[in-house]
Amino acid sequence: MAAAAAVGLLALGACGNEQGTALFIGGERITETTVDGYVDESVERWGDPDQELYTYDLSGNRNSVVLIMIFSELGHAVGLDPVPGDDGLQTLINEYNTYTGEFFEQAEPRELTQAEMEAAVAAAATNENLANASLEDLQQLAGYTDDLNEYVEEYDISVNPRYGKLDLGPLPSVFPVEVPQR
Repeated sequence: MAAAAAVGLLALGACGNEQGTALFIGGERITETTVDGYVDESVERWGDPDQELYTYDLSGNRNSVVLIMIFSELGHAVGLDPVPGDDGLQTLINEYNTYTGEFFEQAEPRELTQAEMEAAVAAAATNENLANASLEDLQQLAGYTDDLNEYVEEYDISVNPRYGKLDLGPLPSVFPVEVPQR
């Protein structure tokens, strides 16, 4: 009986290590408290000062902050140059913009599969930017999303299910880059 209780306590302790975690990346644990702090900062900076905080739908803000944090942490993990700033949300946004650009530029273009080409044609019917994209643009996107998929696996990137399904790619209907939940 004591052994069963000890196993139960160990299992509970293991769950506790993951409780309150928003995301994992490269062995780092980012807490929900950290994400919530950036979400609060986003509302303070860009929200309507006359609207009560409890009336905001913050789910989109949370998902955006998690996405921004993934790229920021990934940039640090792969050794990209830090972006100077005050360590607040604006710095994370600057890192996101810088690092996504660098990842995109570093990617090796590749040929599209038949399924990707068909998905791109179908998506172009409702996406004006995609309709104006060249084959070279799509090949660069294919290489970029291949790299992102490799980073997700290599750096064991995962998110708390609270944040829903998260895709890192700019064109998920053609080149998915899903982040696993845990």
